[in-house]
Parts: sequence; C-alpha cells; structure tokens
Amino acid sequence: MTLHALLAAGTALGLAACASSPPLASPQATVSPPARLVAPEAGLPSAGAPDRWWTLWGDPGLDALVEKALVANADIRVAQAHVRAARALVSVSEAALYPTVAANGAAWGTLADTGADGALGSLLAPFSEGNTGAGYLVGLGAQWEPDVFGGRHADAEAARALADSAQWLAHGVALTVIGDVVENYQQWQGLRRRLTILDQSIASARLLADYLSARQRIGQAKALDVTKAQAALASLEAGRAPLLSLIDARRRRLAVLAGDLPETLPAQAASADLLVPPPPAGQFPSAILERRPDVRARKLIVAARAARLKSLKADLMPRFGISFMGQDGHIALSGLPGFGGPLGLVGVKASVPIFTGGLLRGRIAAGHGELEAALAGQDRAILLALEEVETAYALRTGLDARLRGFEQARDLSARRVDQAQAFYRAGRMALGDVLQARLDAFADADKVEQAKVAQGSATVQLYRAIAGGWGQASQTGPNASEGAHP
Repeated sequence: MTLHALLAAGTALGLAACASSPPLASPQATVSPPARLVAPEAGLPSAGAPDRWWTLWGDPGLDALVEKALVANADIRVAQAHVRAARALVSVSEAALYPTVAANGAAWGTLADTGADGALGSLLAPFSEGNTGAGYLVGLGAQWEPDVFGGRHADAEAARALADSAQWLAHGVALTVIGDVVENYQQWQGLRRRLTILDQSIASARLLADYLSARQRIGQAKALDVTKAQAALASLEAGRAPLLSLIDARRRRLAVLAGDLPETLPAQAASADLLVPPPPAGQFPSAILERRPDVRARKLIVAARAARLKSLKADLMPRFGISFMGQDGHIALSGLPGFGGPLGLVGVKASVPIFTGGLLRGRIAAGHGELEAALAGQDRAILLALEEVETAYALRTGLDARLRGFEQARDLSARRVDQAQAFYRAGRMALGDVLQARLDAFADADKVEQAKVAQGSATVQLYRAIAGGWGQASQTGPNASEGAHP
C-alpha cells in the first residue's frame, strides 16, 4: 500500500471519528409524580422553599453554627473530595478521545583502543586503535484510535454523569448536616428551657415539703402527705442530672458538626427562646423532585448506566487505529563513512472481534441488568421522596394540634394558679394548695416545651424532605466554585 493510500485511509477514519454520534436517549423513570401533595399546607401560596430556611428560627447563634458547619464539617469535606475525584475521572475518560503523542531521543559516544591478532589485526589497525564514534537519534510517535462507533464518547458521557451525580450527593450531605445542626440546636435550647422549668418546679416542691413538715409538727398535716411531698421533690431532683447530661450531649454534637473537638462546646446564648417556623407552603411534587439531591443523583446514575451500555455495545463493532512514527539520527565513526537521515512510518490497523467466548455478550447483558437496577433505584428514590414529604407534613400537622392542646392546658393551669393565690390571700385556701397548683402548672409548661421540641424536629424533617437549602449549601465552602448545578 502506498503512502498516499495510507494517508487517505487515515483521513477517512479521522473524519468518521469526528462525526458526532447520535445522542443517547436516557431512559425515563416509570413513576409519575402527582400534580399536588395531599397536605393542604403545601398548596398554599408561597415563593417556594427558602435557601436559608434555618434563619427562620430567628437565632443568630444557630445561623453562625450552620455557616461554620458548611465550611468545616468532615462529612461535607469528604463529599467535596469525592466530587473532585469524579471530575478528575472525567478527564481520564475524555483522554481516550484524543491521540497520544510521545517524543524520544538518545545520544552516545564511543572510544575504541582495541585490536586483533594476525593479518586481520594489521588490516583493521587504522580503524581500531584510538578511534572515536558518536551518534544521536530523535523521534516523534503518535497513536490514535478514532471513535467511529461512539464507544469512547459514551464512556466520557458516563463519567460526566457520575461526576454530576457525586455533586448532587454532596448537596445531599450538606442538606443533612444543616438539618442535624438545626435539630440539635433547637433540642439544646428546648432542654435549657425545660431545665429552667424543672428548677422552678424543684423550688416549689421544696417549699411544699417544708410547709407540710411544719404543719405536721403542729399536728395540722398527716405524715402521709409529708412523705408524698418529699417523694415528689426527690423525683424532680433526680431528673435534673440526666437533663444536664442531655444538654451537654447536644452541645458536644454541635461542636463536632461544626468541625470542632467535642470538648470545644459552642457558646451558650443568653436566651433559650427559639421560634419554630410554620410549615413551608407552595410546594409541588415536581419542584420538590427537581430539588431533591437523592432523586437527581439517581437520575444521573441512570444516564451513566445507559452510556455504559452504549459503550459495551460498541465493543462488538470493528476498531481502527492510526499510528505515525518519525525519526532522525546519525552515526559517525572515525575512519568510516557516517550514516544517518530521517525515517517516517504511517500505519493503519483494524480489528474485528470474531470469537470471545461470550465475553462481550455477557458484558452487554450485565450492562442491561445494571441499567434496569438503576431505573428501579430511581423509581424507589422518587417514591421515598414523596413518602417522606407527605409523612413530614402529616407529622407536623399532628404535632401542631398536640401543641395547641398542651398550650391550652398550660394556660388553664396558669389561670388556676392565679385563682388559688386569690383564694389564699382571701384566707379561703391553704398555701399547700397554691404550691400544688404551681407544680401542676410547671408540669403542663414542661409538656409544652417537649411538644415544641418535637414540633421543631418535625419542621427540620419537613425542610429536609422538600430539599430546602441545598442551593445555598452548594455555594458555601472552600470548593464552592466546583459545580453548583449539574
């Protein structure tokens, strides 16, 4: 084959490789989301899920902890490192689309002072004693496998989809960390409020026990009543140490979430009051699924598996290659004529799989199975996401009703305390009855605080379910520039 024929064949292969392969149609999920959620709160007018939803709690200390966690949390840093690794693998896959070029070179020199015996030595004496030689060789080589049937392009597309999936998973990690910070913070503040109520209850219980003991000494109270009051006091005092332990546990958890040692406790705010925001309105399934990092990641995994299947099918087709080598060199020995000059080589190769023992067909069958599994995983992610949202709305609605009932009971208990104090001042009720009314009111107030904490946890779960805040999370941290939106 002449050089012109080789060049023509190489040019034809190059043009075929440059032609764009048909676009890969990514399979769609079989689950169709509903138009609206069942929860009535979700359909109310709203601007959508706020990116910085944790600010709705109205606590600057909480805002600072979230911002710190988005930068320093170890889980977020791990996820960001996985994204960088996945982006690097994209470059690895794309490298197969281009030629590989390598240069080489060598140089040498010789000094000979050898000889041979007899007549031959006499003949070669002028060329072997004290002679020198030198030479060099430089070359350039290139190889390229044109992607005629789109297999390598499909590999690159799969790598890009997996990298984008890693980015969405990183968004999901950030969203989880934000939720953990908010939930632990609001539980910490709720425990502090409960501790205040407990201390007030202990003080009132101690007054009641002392009051009944004094009345017993003058014969106006029974020993049974004194023992009952003392037992109630001991029970309240026994609950203080576990409450303090829970408060410290929440603070240690917040320190770790913010990337600090557990001994580095976050600063305690002067006030433990915390506003629980209302449930988010204006939420529709289609918008939620577009925001959910797990659903978006699963969709991209489906695209990656589809691209991988296309690459496996391309392995059944012929493969072509083009190679080029060019060299230039020179060898010179004293007393002998020099030798050298340029040398070039162009080659075209082709290979067709004829018998592989079922290897390629087996890989394709495995690729089909992986794609089907990815589609099933995407359907599952959609169903679980919708379930989480509906459950979170229903839980928040139930806890709202529970809190209203406890608040009503607390208000009635407070009114009963006022009435008891009025009767006591009028001489129509004993001090012990007033103190008991206070203890009952404190117990109802503690139930309200427990209900508020549960309501706050349900609200965090709800914002996580609708994937609020991931947009802000993706723009925070040392690697924020590495891909905000796939």
